[in-house]
This record gives sequence, structure tokens and C-alpha cells, in this order.
Amino acid sequence: MKKNFDLHRLGMIIRWDVLNNWTHNLGVIAGLAICFSITNIIRLYKISGFIAASHELDAMTDSYKKSAYMFFGFISFMVIYVLASCIFRNMKTKLQRESFLMLPATNLEKYVARFLVVTVGGLVTLLGALVISDVIQLIFSFFITPGFHISLTWPVLSHTIFALSPIDNSWQTILEFYSFLIFAHSFATLGGAFYRKFPVLLTACTGLALCLILGYIINELGEAGWLDFVGTLHIEEGSSAQYCAVFTSSAVFLALAAFNYWASYKLFTRMQVICNKWINILELKFEDYEFQ
Repeated sequence: MKKNFDLHRLGMIIRWDVLNNWTHNLGVIAGLAICFSITNIIRLYKISGFIAASHELDAMTDSYKKSAYMFFGFISFMVIYVLASCIFRNMKTKLQRESFLMLPATNLEKYVARFLVVTVGGLVTLLGALVISDVIQLIFSFFITPGFHISLTWPVLSHTIFALSPIDNSWQTILEFYSFLIFAHSFATLGGAFYRKFPVLLTACTGLALCLILGYIINELGEAGWLDFVGTLHIEEGSSAQYCAVFTSSAVFLALAAFNYWASYKLFTRMQVICNKWINILELKFEDYEFQ
């Protein structure tokens, strides 16, 4: 087998992964579709009593769309985080690890295949659930809110992609948001590669612990006077200082994200059929060593 990266082998790995996990993928789509549909139907019931006031129809339409894309955005972030943390859920058991590690492909191809399945596949899952729930809420609207029918697919997608913040949609906000989103995804991916059991919970706890430690350090530095210079900075809207701060923070997030992805790949290359009970690192026992 050639050791160089091969797109054909990558495609075969992705195809194998999708076919072996199609029931789980359909279950995720169905669960998300039910979740979105229930919330949409509840919203329809809430506005059904105000349909008679035609002068408020536009306001109700805007409110209905806003509540829909805010809920979709929150759920999407959680789903992407959970899927990234479960990047190696296909290697939970010894048999699954043997099956995946023995595939005729390089480690890089296997890692990229799983990465694409949980990222691109996660986006496809969200889109499929959104479309299904949109059809369901449209059907229910004929019974709950006669005369009030609206499709949510494009409004929700357009807001999620192009209007990330309901308050500030400037390019600075978009750049910082995407940078942080990529960093959060990379951190979840690294946690999913490190933890073998309960990766979602343990990754979240690790992130919370790191935030508390970082907050404590910043507080101690502030009390020691190391951060007094921050108060002397005058960052005005549209100034060079603001652009520098935005690019610096975004660069830091992207650099950390690159490190997290690289570290998660290196952890994957160290995975063995028999690993530690809680983490995906080869377990070394005392009796494995021979002393001369």
C-alpha cells in the first residue's frame, strides 16, 4: 500500500464509515428533526391567538423567524461540539478498534475520514433535520394557524451563515466568532481523541476547569498590577488599534486550533487495540519492563 495521501482510499474509508453507521446517523437526524418540530409547533400554538390581528402579522413573522434561528443556532453549536467530541466513537470496543485500524489506509486518511464525517456529516445532519422539521411545521400550520404559513429553512440558514450576531453583524464580529468557533471545535476534537470513555462530558469538564484556571490567573495578574496597562488603551471603533486587536485575537484562536487538530491526530496515531481504560493512550504496565 502506498503511504502517500490518496483521495480514492479516503473516499472508500468515508463510504465504509457511513455505511457502517447509517442507522446511528438516521437516528440523530430523526431526533433533531423531532426536537426542532416540537419547538416550532409550540411557537405556532403561542401565536395562533394573535393571527386575527392582521396588523401584527409582520411582527409575528419576524418574531417567529428570530426565535427559530436562535434556537437552531444554539442546538447546532451543541451538536457540532458533541459530534467533534465523539470523533472516535467508532472505536469504543476492541472489535471496532481492530476493524478500523486494520483498514487498508494510512493513519492520515483514517483521521481525515473521521474528521470529515463528524464535521461535514454533522452539517448535513443538521440541514436534513432542519428541512424535515420545516415540512412538519408547515403541515401543522394549516391546522394551528390558518392563513399563517412560512418556510424556515432559508431564513434560518441565511441568518446562521450571514448574520451571526443579532446585535452586531460587522466583519470584526464575524471574524472573531468564526475563529472562536473553529477553536472550540478543535478543542472538542482533541478531547474526543484523548478521552476514551464519556468524551463529551470529560471534554466539557476539562474546558470548564481550564476556563476557571485562566480566570484565576488573570484575576491574580490584575491584582498584582500586571494588567494596569489595559486601562490606558483607547481602542475606538474603526481605529487601527481595534483592527490589530481583532486580528491578534483571531490569530491566537486559529493558532491554538491548529495545535489542537495536530495534537488530536498525533493521539490517534498512538491508539492501539488495547489501550488505557479511560484515555486513548497505550497502557504501559510495570511487568512489561525488563530490568537488566
